[in-house]
Amino acid sequence: MKKNLLLLFISTSIVLLLCEITIQIIAPQISEHDVMFQQEEEFGWEFLPNNTASIVYKGGINHTITINEDGFRDSPFKEKNKANTIMVLGDSFVSNIAVKDEAVFTHIMENKLNNTAVYNMGVNGYGQLQEYLILKKWLPQLQPQLAIVVIYLRNDFTDNIGDFPWLYPRPTAVFEKDSVIKIIAPSLDDYAVKEQNPLYYNSHLFLFIKRSIENIKAKSVAKEISTQAPPETNTCRVPLTEATVARYELMQKLILEINTFGQENNTPILFTLAPSMFQVEDKLWAQVQDYDPSITVKRDYPNEQLIAFAKAKQLHMIDLMPALKKADQNGIKMYNAHEQHWTTAGNEVVAQALSNYIKQQFSNN
Repeated sequence: MKKNLLLLFISTSIVLLLCEITIQIIAPQISEHDVMFQQEEEFGWEFLPNNTASIVYKGGINHTITINEDGFRDSPFKEKNKANTIMVLGDSFVSNIAVKDEAVFTHIMENKLNNTAVYNMGVNGYGQLQEYLILKKWLPQLQPQLAIVVIYLRNDFTDNIGDFPWLYPRPTAVFEKDSVIKIIAPSLDDYAVKEQNPLYYNSHLFLFIKRSIENIKAKSVAKEISTQAPPETNTCRVPLTEATVARYELMQKLILEINTFGQENNTPILFTLAPSMFQVEDKLWAQVQDYDPSITVKRDYPNEQLIAFAKAKQLHMIDLMPALKKADQNGIKMYNAHEQHWTTAGNEVVAQALSNYIKQQFSNN
């Protein structure tokens, strides 16, 4: 009897081990997104320098990304020896972890622009304040010919006021009299460390079974309308609510602060508007329109408002929405449906639009 139980235990263990190895190879379940970052006293958080991480999302996304010694998703900065230099700042639309290293638009731009090194300095979750702080730290060191700041129109408005929760606390900014900026450092002491998952969460087999059960449950019940309003019902609402007006005003002040710092260091700033997947794709925009029939939403309202602001203040600004929307209407998927960032094709469109603008406006490229 004991012998039979031992054989059963050994055979079961072997089967489970083979299943674990098979799933790890064919359908890996573990993504290292949340362990790619560390706390930082000024910015709130940053990528772990000299690190690699496995990225696994639905839709066939499964690759490894590399973080350089300076803490950014790019090749080593010390190896970028070109006559011209461009810094690109932003959030996860710049770091773009859902595509392979060579597919990120900053990498593609280096091949499209003449003798130009493009530094990818995007960090997931950042807003314009953190991008301003990165600019202040790195621009004097790199002395670029151009700095690009990518503004994500879905959540940057709330990121700037600190309402959007992330893995770590973020810094905030208030503007005092005469528009003098006061930066409030993130309160890292008050941050509650997230509890570690049990060890079995490191098993691909366990996560595969867990997610399969969750999918079955989801399909067995009727879909409920989400009680959380899409951000576009605020940022694209006409007229804006008083709270959203304040968010627009804060973003505009941060944009001016960034541009002023660029001027003081003889570096032009190109502000780049990155629309959400819901703004670009017709079916998703219909969901925004249908969410609350009592309000009016305009698809490109934030784009129009910021472009008008840029013209009034004589700022360089490009809206990526026309190029992305055109490609989407031609049947090319610009966004990954599961994690809402640009696909490889979307990065190509963005790289082309930015390269064309730079060549037209800045003759050295």
